[in-house]
Amino acid sequence: MTNRRLATLGVLLGIFLAAIDGTIVSTAMPTVVQSLGGLELYAWAFAAYMLFAAVSMPLYGRLADIYGRKRLFFVGAAIFVAGSALCGAAGSMPQLVAFRSLQGVGAGAMFAIPYTILGVVYPPEERGRAIGLGSTVWGISSVIGPLLGFVIVEAVGWRGVFYLSVPVGLVAVVLVAVSLDESTGSADRDVDFLGAAVLSVAVGALLVGLQLLETTSSWALPLIAAGIVGLGVFYAVERRATQPIVPLSMFDDTVFITTNVTGFLTSFVLFAAITYVPLYLQSVRGGAGSAALAVFPISIGWSGTSFLSGRLVNRVGEQRLATVGTVLLVLSFGAATVLWTAATALPLVIGNVFVMGVGMGMVTPPLLTAIQNHFGTAQMGVVTSSQQFFRNLGGTMGVALLGFALNLVIRNQLTTISGVSNLGQLQQRLLGSPTPPAGLATILTDGLTTVFALSVVVSILAVGFAYYIPRERGESSASATSGD
Repeated sequence: MTNRRLATLGVLLGIFLAAIDGTIVSTAMPTVVQSLGGLELYAWAFAAYMLFAAVSMPLYGRLADIYGRKRLFFVGAAIFVAGSALCGAAGSMPQLVAFRSLQGVGAGAMFAIPYTILGVVYPPEERGRAIGLGSTVWGISSVIGPLLGFVIVEAVGWRGVFYLSVPVGLVAVVLVAVSLDESTGSADRDVDFLGAAVLSVAVGALLVGLQLLETTSSWALPLIAAGIVGLGVFYAVERRATQPIVPLSMFDDTVFITTNVTGFLTSFVLFAAITYVPLYLQSVRGGAGSAALAVFPISIGWSGTSFLSGRLVNRVGEQRLATVGTVLLVLSFGAATVLWTAATALPLVIGNVFVMGVGMGMVTPPLLTAIQNHFGTAQMGVVTSSQQFFRNLGGTMGVALLGFALNLVIRNQLTTISGVSNLGQLQQRLLGSPTPPAGLATILTDGLTTVFALSVVVSILAVGFAYYIPRERGESSASATSGD
């Protein structure tokens, strides 16, 4: 390590790229649809990105431990920048979805490798602070993304939103290149490409099937079934692999299980809230801009508390912080279940979702710090990518399954609105609409009550797993190596 501060700045820019993409692109998409058409593919511009990011993460983690985190950071950034440039040049909506898929492959590295680098260049007693910085950047990116997207679309057009990633990605690569001097400690370069392929197909089929649930597509259940079967095949392949993508022995480790399941469950509920609470506010206040009233408080609570919990983790301990954070999620979703109606005062809604963000911010750094310190630098890529993978998977599944539950509850009521029979059509109807349909607030509140009640149950499960995170200090002597 020649300059830790420059390396930190470089990887934080990488985190910024992946984090801001969702919110900045969502702001531009209405203009994109007006320019390219293809409204029916609107949701897939986001789903393709998240799908390919999710399926590529485990492979990036394994490759990072073999070939070095620096090299994989360069590969991921190059793919992300290339995908972004192609998105900016897209001439049709199918092209945009295809290029968003490529961008997602690069994002898989940007979700995981920066945190892996932070885990390597900072000693165990400082990792919480560094990871807290990464989570803070994530939250700030979510806050400024919509405003930045609006400014860019107004100033230079929607293509500029995608082109922004090119200079930022190049600066990130240069900073890491000149500041990080790394040699990997792994002499075994056997990569389980068969396992990676099977896992990608299985997870891809599962996530696409879940995305199709709310549309009542006939493909939904067969794809979900294929995904579950594929996971069984993946287990069989990994049992025979000499160097599996994720060593099966890790699933016998209490830290690996408790941190990843907690991350999965907390993301399951929070990302669903980020997705569906804006629909509620749009139905009450009208206009797509009202969605920011939900996203901003969550992001501010998440980023601010991540910074604090990262600094407190060595003093308070991962288990205590994660447990308190999950309890806050239970209380905030419980309050929403009981108190929210079509006439609920806006300050109460904002305060409620702010506490949701605070709970998530308190959970995020301790989970990653716990798993990195426990397994040590030799397996830093695998365990860091596993944490990000399960969080990403939890968020995607939460949006799909809780959205399906929401759709079931309000489907009959939605038919009273002309041209609307499911959530996807409702989102299209509300897209840029200054005036929501009459009675929509009451309809969505009925459905959201069910979503919040289910979120309470999931959050209680998260409390249980967080409570059983082993209390450790420092990097595990059994797993730490001096290879880096």
